[in-house]
Amino acid sequence: MRFELIDHLTTVYFGQDADLLFGDTGAEIMASYRESSTEAELAALRAEIADYIGSHDDLEAAFARDFSRGYVPEDFGTSAKQFLDSVRAAVQ
Repeated sequence: MRFELIDHLTTVYFGQDADLLFGDTGAEIMASYRESSTEAELAALRAEIADYIGSHDDLEAAFARDFSRGYVPEDFGTSAKQFLDSVRAAVQ
């Protein structure tokens, strides 16, 4: 898969049991993600998000097709763009 880091993030960290494993908010989940990632991995995720956003004219449809989020915390927005922007900001 071309966007493996986004897939891992949405499947594991924002998966069905995210609130039980990583935190109740997007900020808590991303703090857990940052703790378990190297600087190189965080940079790769930022680059992958930029590539993904730039590769899709209809980001909402593409994201819904490509990734599932079992858990959508309110502080990370409801749209795919809001979510990806929030993730990218959290790994700066």
